[in-house]
Amino acid sequence: MNVKLITKIVTVGAIALSSLGLNVKSSQAQNTNFFCGMSQGIPTTIASTARGNVPIIRWVSGYFSRSGYTPQVRCQEVSSRFQSYYNQGILSYITTGIMNNQPVVCVTSSNGGPCAGLLFTLKRRQNASRTLQQLFDIRQGASGPLYESTGGSRKFSIDVEKFLKTAPVEEGTQPNHSPEPEPNNNNNPAPGGSVW
Repeated sequence: MNVKLITKIVTVGAIALSSLGLNVKSSQAQNTNFFCGMSQGIPTTIASTARGNVPIIRWVSGYFSRSGYTPQVRCQEVSSRFQSYYNQGILSYITTGIMNNQPVVCVTSSNGGPCAGLLFTLKRRQNASRTLQQLFDIRQGASGPLYESTGGSRKFSIDVEKFLKTAPVEEGTQPNHSPEPEPNNNNNPAPGGSVW
């Protein structure tokens, strides 16, 4: 056989094999789904990954309930945002910021980048960076899922892909199939500002 022909066959084969690997990686990445489920009896934003279900946020605070945003409503709203931002490709990093003079946890497509989408608003005096640090500690195995009712000091970013690959999985977490509660749309903010 001709050396040029063998070289072409090997080259085409290598290209074909490498593109298969990219497609597998891409389809695995798309297998992550975010949903509101129950974990330890608490509404929880959960990522369903190839490794298992990863609890991200346990919604324990009733701070915004007077505005119609109970822990269950917040869980459903924020879980939906996680999924939407993930599908759009902008859920690369979770970071902190200020929106409408409120501390927020938000998403960005680059480390250190500005907020590209709101995940959730915190209480006025709650420090977004410290809350995000708790989430970071999950990835390091130092704590459980984020309890969104805490406060603190310094800016952090979380690499979502790394987090989902290393965070502990939890057995027995399932989507909450209860009817989706409607938020109170009377536009009266909770004491302290935001309707979240």
